[in-house]
Amino acid sequence: MQPVDAATIKRMRAHLIGDGDLAGRNLARRLSQQADSWFYSLGAHLPEGWAVMATGGYARGVLSPGSDIDVMLIHPQKARDGQVREIAEQLWYPFWDGGLKLGPAAHSEKSLFALTSADLDTATAVLRVRHLAGDRAVVETLQTHALEQWRRKPNFWLERLLETGQQRWEKSGDVASLLEPDLKDGRGGLRDYDAIRWALAVDRPDVTAALDGVAEDLAGPAELLLAIRCELHRVTGRASNVLQLQDQDRVGTAMGYASADALMLNVAGAAHTIEWATERFWRRIERMLHGAGKGALRTGAILGPGVTVLDGEAHIGPEAEVDEPWYVFHLAATAAHAGLPVSAQSLQVLAGRGSEPGIPWDDRTRQSFLSLLGAGPELVGAVEALERFDLFSRFVPEWRHVRSLPQRNAFHTYTVDRHLLQTVANANEYVRQVQRPDLLLAGALLHDIGKGLPGDHTEVGMRMVVTIGERMGYSADEIDVLVKLVQHHLLLSETATRRDLSDPRTWANVADAVGNLQVLELLDALSRADSMATGPSAWSSWKAVLFDDLVDRTVAHLLGGGRSTEQQRDISRYAPLVAAVQQHGGMHLEHEADGGFEVLRIASTDRSGLFALIAGTLSLHSVEVIGAEAYTSPDGTAVDELRISSVPGAVVPWQRIEHDLRAALDGELDIDARLAQRIAARSRRRPSAAATPRREVLISNDASDQTTMIDVRAPDGPAVLYRLSHELAAAGLDIRSAKVATLGHEVVDVFYVTANGVKVPAQGHDDLRARLKLALDD
Repeated sequence: MQPVDAATIKRMRAHLIGDGDLAGRNLARRLSQQADSWFYSLGAHLPEGWAVMATGGYARGVLSPGSDIDVMLIHPQKARDGQVREIAEQLWYPFWDGGLKLGPAAHSEKSLFALTSADLDTATAVLRVRHLAGDRAVVETLQTHALEQWRRKPNFWLERLLETGQQRWEKSGDVASLLEPDLKDGRGGLRDYDAIRWALAVDRPDVTAALDGVAEDLAGPAELLLAIRCELHRVTGRASNVLQLQDQDRVGTAMGYASADALMLNVAGAAHTIEWATERFWRRIERMLHGAGKGALRTGAILGPGVTVLDGEAHIGPEAEVDEPWYVFHLAATAAHAGLPVSAQSLQVLAGRGSEPGIPWDDRTRQSFLSLLGAGPELVGAVEALERFDLFSRFVPEWRHVRSLPQRNAFHTYTVDRHLLQTVANANEYVRQVQRPDLLLAGALLHDIGKGLPGDHTEVGMRMVVTIGERMGYSADEIDVLVKLVQHHLLLSETATRRDLSDPRTWANVADAVGNLQVLELLDALSRADSMATGPSAWSSWKAVLFDDLVDRTVAHLLGGGRSTEQQRDISRYAPLVAAVQQHGGMHLEHEADGGFEVLRIASTDRSGLFALIAGTLSLHSVEVIGAEAYTSPDGTAVDELRISSVPGAVVPWQRIEHDLRAALDGELDIDARLAQRIAARSRRRPSAAATPRREVLISNDASDQTTMIDVRAPDGPAVLYRLSHELAAAGLDIRSAKVATLGHEVVDVFYVTANGVKVPAQGHDDLRARLKLALDD
């Protein structure tokens, strides 16, 4: 038989991957079969006692297009190094030259088992092997010995599997709840399925028993995730395991789903099944390895009325009133506060008993529900366990719609249901700071309940919360508060980051919206919890400062103690810089660290376009501006104060920035030309976004008493702030303050401007809007 060559491998592989009739699992099998045939061809004339075998995922007869082809050459102990190298190169190089990724190794049986005695990756790779070429008996013997070695140290390997699993979960998060999940390494992903199989390979009854009552058909969900991973590799041409937002439409279409959301709902369903088994299996293994632990609750311990401990899980007690509506929440809350999972058997019992869905609640049901919401981070797992048996949505039917619901927004991290639960968990940090913690927790759970339904999710949610609140037994006044929390859950966040906090109109508008101090304190806590649950770019120390400032001013307004704009600005901090300009002329600057950001103050004789020059210079040095204010003293000295994002470990090059600022002010540095070079260089290597964000320019004379507000939403890109501020200067406008934020692939820049000291006339708004949009397209 003529060995296959690299050109043939490359051509045939490309043809198979390009076959539109093959997708998912079928493609993975065909790719494996194709590789099998090549190894058989290349290894047809191996010497006696030599063999080639598939290991790892390849041994199971499946290959994703981007996966390494894990393969091992087994040779006799006495084989010469030169001979091993020669034969290995004959086997591997056609694949490498054909552009394929191999995970190759070459071992004698002795060297292999010396490695597998302590190395987890190698030991698991040979728990299942498959003969490809050469001496079949060698492979069969090695397989037997690999399993024997694994079973000689079961506790050692179980401990290692548990440790590596915890490390993966910490790094990769949950597959079911993330908008961009890691299908392989995330919690509930393919590696968790593998880990359970490897654990069961120790072939011990107590380990097998750890799956009792929790293991369903895990092979089916794992097959689905494998098929989706395979298609992800094909449609993207990348070996990534993270299913990004930008790829979900193409993968869904290739897999035959009606939409990307349908795809992700199936991903979540499969991952929930694997995660459910994984969590309980490894919890039981940990107890088996380490015992219950000091202070742990023993089997038979009473957790609360009708709740006992059974093998480290909360279980229905002998006196439990399981037919009472409140008991479902009571069991889950008791378990969550004790840090224990609810047993699968108990959940199965409750799923077949109890009240009809959607009935009105009594006081004890509501109190048990609030106790569950008040369990902190443990409530997330408790609610998800209930909902695995449709028990949470039995009482809150509206929950079914948001369950595993994706969000087409890179600003968010989680699915809608997980985001809501995480918001409640975060809100637990504020329950002692508000008068009505029950309304805070309920509002946190329901603030996005209208998402995914036709219409504006806030307006839909406001209507829904009336129905839900009545079912829960809240009074009309309490429901009004919940409605306001849903209605205004974005108010503080958007105002703090996108409005001029030195303008009295800003906090007066907030005060008018919330109406009273009780709603304000609830909204403050909810908004913080919501932001922290949204994603890493939604909360920062700088945003916390803005929240504090806005809430303090709004409280003062509600109490009748509002202050003037200039008092709020505390212009005394500018005095030393103004004096320096008056005495010495030129430009003077100072900078200081302030919490999680840096503050830069620059004073100079007022001139048109000063802010734009500053913004352009900072952009040259990749410094991100997140907020700005401008002040002009009576003698005409301009002071610009900019707040700059501080990146841990990064040093702001202040000396070079000052040098370039002076050069720009003196006309010796062409900002436009330098930025054009930088933009051109970045555009050559920067990947495109998943979708082009909208371009919107809102201009209003109603947001402030003294200035015109310009609110710009646009795709993120180099020097957006400079381009906008430069165009504003060209239009003859003075920037009085600015708020800058980056939300995923989108920027939101808000400017407060004047034209010759007054608002921009309304008749000039359309022309100004057109100019700014054109600047964004440059």
